[in-house]
Amino acid sequence: MQYSAKWAVMICIAVFLSVFYSGAAFAHASLIKSDPADSSVSDAAPKSVTLRFSEAVRPLVARLIHPGGHTEVLKDIGEKGDTIVFTLPDTLENGTHILSWRVTSSDGHPIGGGLVFSIGAPSTIAPSVEPQTDLAVRSGLWAARLVLMLGLVFGVGGTAFSILIAGQPVAREEWPVGGLLLAGLLATPLLIGFQGLDALGEPVRALLRWDAWSAGLFATGFGRAVVLGATALVLAYAARQTGRRIGIVLASLSLLNVGLAIASAGHAATASPTLLTRPALFLHAITATLWIGALLPLAILFKQQSFGAMLPLKRFSAAIPLIVGVLILSGLALAVVQLRTVTALWTTDYGQVLLAKLALVAALLLLAAFNRYRLTEPVLAGSKTAVRQLRRSILAEVVLGSLIIAALGLWRFTPPPRTLAAAPVASQEITANKDGLSAILSIHPPVTGAVFVEVRDIVLDGKPLEPLSVSIDLDKPSYGIGPFTRPARKTSAQRYRADGFVLPLDGFWVVRVTVLVSEFRSVTLTDVFDIAKATR
Repeated sequence: MQYSAKWAVMICIAVFLSVFYSGAAFAHASLIKSDPADSSVSDAAPKSVTLRFSEAVRPLVARLIHPGGHTEVLKDIGEKGDTIVFTLPDTLENGTHILSWRVTSSDGHPIGGGLVFSIGAPSTIAPSVEPQTDLAVRSGLWAARLVLMLGLVFGVGGTAFSILIAGQPVAREEWPVGGLLLAGLLATPLLIGFQGLDALGEPVRALLRWDAWSAGLFATGFGRAVVLGATALVLAYAARQTGRRIGIVLASLSLLNVGLAIASAGHAATASPTLLTRPALFLHAITATLWIGALLPLAILFKQQSFGAMLPLKRFSAAIPLIVGVLILSGLALAVVQLRTVTALWTTDYGQVLLAKLALVAALLLLAAFNRYRLTEPVLAGSKTAVRQLRRSILAEVVLGSLIIAALGLWRFTPPPRTLAAAPVASQEITANKDGLSAILSIHPPVTGAVFVEVRDIVLDGKPLEPLSVSIDLDKPSYGIGPFTRPARKTSAQRYRADGFVLPLDGFWVVRVTVLVSEFRSVTLTDVFDIAKATR
């Protein structure tokens, strides 16, 4: 193996391990008392909210969400050491109010929290909050993801085609494939940064702060997915630099990492039943990468019009029916799970993105069928006219494939119709793992409004664990709401429950479960619940 390939693999392994074995350190100011108390109900409207912390803090922002859904930023803020006082409006309505606050610790690190209080009686339905969007952050998030995905599909897919299907040494003329691998790697840190901004609800200028990068890497499963994607890019680069035998191994590992990256985070990856959706997403990602990724090397081969292009074309033509078959079946399974109804195709944002994708895929299939059944035989027979037509058609497929990848990035901002179903399931369940500790987390019901979170089957190093305590945070940092923290009470053996959460907004909510394993050790499990809108 060449030195560059060895270094690439070593760096890849080091980064991979650092992400999966790193732990976050949290040691900042904490809220010790509030007035009114969290989840309290009073007959009269309070004049202010007082928060008392364990050390001196400075206020950053406070948003009050009214029972009707109107969000108001509180301007009248008093601060005195460890105490913050938010003056409330004089015209508070009856019902449930949600206060979301952020302050800065003495070490400069921002922390946030949420407080729920009701006047008269709790609202029967949680307020519906208008999303707060930052177009620059969302555009950066979409663009960085697009470049990374182009690197994965065309870079890894092109490498896999050349080494695994064509069975030929990587030609020097295939530099665009290597260039896309490099572009994908360059986009990786940017994507991590924008994911952090999206998670914290911060503007682009917050890229200068470490907490934005830390959140992008560790706050949700998207950080793990990005690292897996970067690992795939490095492995593909190494495969292109080494001999055939090791190249086959590295290219295969690179392709597997693409499947793992796509299947490790996102709407479809967390959809129930995950025993169906995650394998389907894994197969969908790998087959799409093999199909679309093969197009660029094929176009380059036929640009040279050499006899060496014929064998790869024969092998690709033989393999493509199976690849497309698995791609379509896995895609259908995912669409059924996510859509639930046919009408969701045109009545939801998610469905409209899927319609656009299906139109592009249909055009791609038509071109592929034309290439295979009308042009392949004349090309193999030596027709130069057919070779020119085939190359132009393949380049058109490259454009269509790129548009499909661009459209898929929009799903990052649209909840799937299954989360908007009129009759949502009673609970949503996920399994979280960290540092040898695993537990099953569930939220009841997974819709906006009052919910409770349950933790059960806590296992440490393969053995059941009865922890000293369990506390649960629910947080929607991309909208500056939360975290809402509740201690969990033991309801039975291996089962803990935290009540009193009120979720005002659908979409992803980050859940953090802190398990006190012993007097000297705690482990925090982090994952994401996908919350649907409540129906009125």
